[in-house]
Amino acid sequence: MPSPGRAGGKIGTFADERIEVGGKQRAYRLVVPRSAGKELPVALVFAFHGLGDSKDLMPRYSQLDRLAEDKGFVLVYPNATGAFWPLVVEWARDDLAFFDGLYERLTSQYNIDRGRVYLLGTSNGAYFAHVIASQRSDRIAAIAAHSGGIGLLGLSGIHVKNKYAVLVVHGDKDSIVGVEEGRKTRDAYQKWGHPVEYVELPGHNHFWAAKEGINERIWRFFESHPRR
Repeated sequence: MPSPGRAGGKIGTFADERIEVGGKQRAYRLVVPRSAGKELPVALVFAFHGLGDSKDLMPRYSQLDRLAEDKGFVLVYPNATGAFWPLVVEWARDDLAFFDGLYERLTSQYNIDRGRVYLLGTSNGAYFAHVIASQRSDRIAAIAAHSGGIGLLGLSGIHVKNKYAVLVVHGDKDSIVGVEEGRKTRDAYQKWGHPVEYVELPGHNHFWAAKEGINERIWRFFESHPRR
């Protein structure tokens, strides 16, 4: 039986949670380690899946559930409508509202350190992490983008007061999203004055680099970049 968190939220893994946003039901997967029920505040990580992917499939290949339990942070996998995250801000209003709803729910139910809210995404979800961060920079400490580019945001630029940190991870043999997109993302954020770390994986393809230890690398990056 799940036990309550410090602010009343359940402790455990919940594969099919629901929240109503704008009159629509949205689904998400939630992983809450026991540390979330203690006095010290914990980090919150949003994980955005790729195109044709889901909240149910991403945990299998990413192994992020295990990382959340080991490091003691709350992990949420939002589920996209139609298995696709929009990459233009104007088209992402419903999903921005989804993020806002989850943020408010989870920070009220659990003892979350609001200075340690992070985004990560893979492929389409990596592109989308840039969209969310660009619109919610007052809430985001850092993002990690795996096998995705910056998309149309690279044309207009990301001009925010709160310069969140960015980790870009890309395989140099990625045949779906070329490594050039990762390099462009790195260069763009450096130009805009964000702290950037770039990891280019030799011989690696498009898929999540769990075997290469990328989860630990992502967590070290997040831990070293709380929101100022």
